[in-house]
Amino acid sequence: YEDIKKLITHKDAQIRSRVLNLIGNMCRHSGYFYKKLNSHGILKYCISLCEDDDKTIKKYACVAIGNASFHDDTLYESLKPSIPILVNLLKDSEEKTRSNAAAALGNLARNSNILDKDFINTGANYQ
Repeated sequence: YEDIKKLITHKDAQIRSRVLNLIGNMCRHSGYFYKKLNSHGILKYCISLCEDDDKTIKKYACVAIGNASFHDDTLYESLKPSIPILVNLLKDSEEKTRSNAAAALGNLARNSNILDKDFINTGANYQ
């Protein structure tokens, strides 16, 4: 996990995007990696990379967040800061980024209602 942290902050955008893709794939089929990703602080990087200038990075960061919230609500509290960023990405110029942001928001509401107030406070319910 320390290597993942080093690579997700790498200066090369292509490396960062590939690491985000890796994280998304790690979370794709089960929540097995959820707690480790959270305890090593990797999710905060995924959230911050949703605001990267590189369109591929933004796209994969949304996928990583979406997959990290798909199977259960274990990471909802840690992913809460992503809500306003994802809502903002619903207006992104890239169609795939908009789609991935919408899917991630849906997953953050999928398994419980603990983030409902956060959705309302960001205006996600009016987008």
